[in-house]
This record gives sequence, structure tokens and C-alpha cells, in this order.
Amino acid sequence: MPIFDQGYQHWEGKLSSHAWRWLTISARGAHSQFKSRWVRLAILGAWIPAAVLATFLIAWGLIEQKSKLILPLLSLFQSLPESILLDPRSYRVTVWTIAYQSFFQFEMFFSMILVLLVGPNLISQDIRFNAIPLYFSRPLRRVDYFAGKLGVIGYYLGAVAIMPALIAYVLGLCFSMDLSVIRDTARLMLGSIGYGLIVVVSAGTLMLAISSLSRNSRYVGAFWIGIWFVSYIVGGVLQDSVKAAWCPLVSYTTNLLRINHVLLDTDSAWDQIRSMMDARNRDAILAGFRGPTYPWYWSLGVLAGLLGISLWILTSRVKSLDRLK
Repeated sequence: MPIFDQGYQHWEGKLSSHAWRWLTISARGAHSQFKSRWVRLAILGAWIPAAVLATFLIAWGLIEQKSKLILPLLSLFQSLPESILLDPRSYRVTVWTIAYQSFFQFEMFFSMILVLLVGPNLISQDIRFNAIPLYFSRPLRRVDYFAGKLGVIGYYLGAVAIMPALIAYVLGLCFSMDLSVIRDTARLMLGSIGYGLIVVVSAGTLMLAISSLSRNSRYVGAFWIGIWFVSYIVGGVLQDSVKAAWCPLVSYTTNLLRINHVLLDTDSAWDQIRSMMDARNRDAILAGFRGPTYPWYWSLGVLAGLLGISLWILTSRVKSLDRLK
């Protein structure tokens, strides 16, 4: 049922201090979105790479212990250099880093799918039903409204990126039976959390900005596909044809993954792998695994610029809609 804003007046009294107003919006929005079958399927699919990561870290922990339980699975690791299998603890950081890099590359796809499924209606539906003035007459501050809507996206992205990474980390630690794992891999845990928060803030704010521009959620979804998928294709085509370092900057997801590589320090891991390979073809083989090598702060600048534009669109758009007729 449409809500006619002329029936509501802004609260003129003093706002009581309540830092958790936004949580009500987030909880309600997350619960409503979970009713969608496609959202549940996307979450289920996103946990498949998480299960693979956890299984791999468990297996690596057993390899470090030289446990008999891993003997039936050793054939899966025969492609690794012999030096790694003889002294697996020395390569722990390298192996864990590459495993987490691969995990986040797969999770990027599911993260973008979830934002596409969850995000388009978050503000466009409120615009379509003239509900913006109702939110702000309860009383509710704009920052509470934004945080509540962002929390819906953050809930689902955290469920497929941050939480699985932490669970896999704990399982890998338990099966390694060695507290030195914490010392060696703490950066991976902190980097995973930091990267997950960056994806939440960047993708969530960008989607909310797009959602505030149209009453039609289908247009919002189409625009998101353009930012995600089309920009990725264009960046790849330019990279193949122009061979310029800045070409991957066109892709939104590539910029996010470039920040991930910095936080996990994947370059150091691949350098160690490179030192064990045949010098004749190692660079060509590793080029596809390492990802972009341009300065990471280029991607940070692109993401910061998109964040600034998104915040400007959000504040100006909602302010213009928050007017009584």
C-alpha cells in the first residue's frame, strides 16, 4: 500500500541517544530478503568454495603433522615440489596465502550476485511507495537510514566472505595443532576481515546510490550488472588489445581484488613459488595467477572516488526526497 507523505510530520523534539536504531532496519531487511529462493541458493553456492578452503587447510594441517590420516589423499598433492612436502611448515604462509587468494576470487562472483539480488529494492522501493518521509518522521536520522540499509547488504556479504574465511582459519588452526600458526598467519585473518569490510562499504554504498536513482528496481539491477560484468569484460578486452597497465582499472571487481592482494600480501607468496620453478617459463605461467601488478593505490583511488560519488548521490538524493508535499 502506498504511503502518502503528506500524512506525516517531522519530529521536532529532541532525539534520544540510541546508537542501534539502524539495526532494526537491517534486521527487518535481511529477514525479508532471505525469503527469496534465489538469495538462499546464492548463499548455498557461496559456501562451496568456503568448504573447499576449509578442507584444504585441514588437509594441510595434517600434512604438517605428517598424520597417517592424510596418506590416502597425498596423491592430490603430488604436483607440489618435493621441498614443500618434505618441510611443509616452512611453506605454511605461502600455501595459506594462495589458498585464501583463490577463495576470495571465487567469492567475488557470489558477492556480486548477492548484491544484485538483495540491493536494488532497498531504496528504490521506499521511493516507489513514498516511504522516505515516514522513516524520517519516527524520528530517524539519515545516517541511521543509510546504516540500516547498508547493514542488509553487509549481513549477506559477511555471511559469504568474512564468516567462511574465519571458520576456515579456525579449522586450519585446530588441525595444525601448532600455535605458531597464529603468529605466521595472523595477517591473513586480519586481511580477510579488512577486505570483507572494504567490499561491504564499497559495493554496499555503490548499490544504495544506484538504488536511490530509480523507482524501478529492474533498472537498478541492470545498472549494477553494467558496473560489475560489463566493466570486467571491457577491462579484459582493453588489457588484451592495448597491453596498458591501467586497463584493469576499468573493472570494478579487479580493483577490489587488487586491494585483496595487498592485504594478503600475495606477491610475496608467488615470489616464493616462482623461485622454485623453471626459469624458462615461470613468468608466463604465473602471470595468470598473480593478477594485476600495477600499484595498488591506483585501485584504492578508484574505489575511494566511487565511494565519494556514491555518498554524494545518496545524501543529495534522499535529501531531495525528504520533503513533505
